[in-house]
Amino acid sequence: MKRIVTFSTTLVVIFNFLIFLTPVQVAAYVTINADFVLAFTNAERYWEGLPILSTNNKLSEVAKEKMVDMFTRQYFEHVSPTGESVSDLAKGVGYEYITVGENLALGDFASSKAVVDAWMDSEGHRRNILSENYSEIGIAAGRGMYQGRNTWIIVQSFGLPKSTCPAIDNDLQDELEIYEERLEIYQRVANMRKEAAEDEEVSYATRVARVEAYNIVARLYNSTAEKYRDLIDEYNEEAGEFNECMRGYIDDIETH
Repeated sequence: MKRIVTFSTTLVVIFNFLIFLTPVQVAAYVTINADFVLAFTNAERYWEGLPILSTNNKLSEVAKEKMVDMFTRQYFEHVSPTGESVSDLAKGVGYEYITVGENLALGDFASSKAVVDAWMDSEGHRRNILSENYSEIGIAAGRGMYQGRNTWIIVQSFGLPKSTCPAIDNDLQDELEIYEERLEIYQRVANMRKEAAEDEEVSYATRVARVEAYNIVARLYNSTAEKYRDLIDEYNEEAGEFNECMRGYIDDIETH
């Protein structure tokens, strides 16, 4: 019995040798390798004129964690018995993404290529492998006991990192915070000086001096507020570019 979900590759040359073995011996000798699965997956993308997927260590952690969890808790689903999906696992390892996806495979596959071929024969899995909305991948393949038989589970975790879209300048964000603090300080000082200037029990000369002191702070506040508004406009422009980039990609998680 074979059940599949999507995967990725890099082009490699495989030499085939004809060896006659019993089915049991074949199963014992078959090794499905994550690097080969990646190679065959990227080969499929190459033939379609798509950029190859690069390996991401955090996505590799996600794929391995998923594979081990399915063997441990004896299930074969995209959502675990405790409700965790690939997006939850990605967040758990600190992978910041625009979108993520997952392909799963379970069964006695004859080779790494056979796994990728099976995925390519499935519309959903094929769509993940050939998606332009993924640039990174993590792969895990392991053999173990599943529902009383020794078999393979292979996991592909796809991702498009958040860094794909232009980030808002950190220095700009820091500068905005500085100007916000200044405005708060100037506002407090201006309120105190305004209250002092309105005191009718002091002399006229004192009131004039206090009004001038208030005006000085008010001018500082206004010039700072003008600069703050310029920074806000710059921030909003960068945020708009980021949001537009985000909208260019799918928001949902593709799982097969």
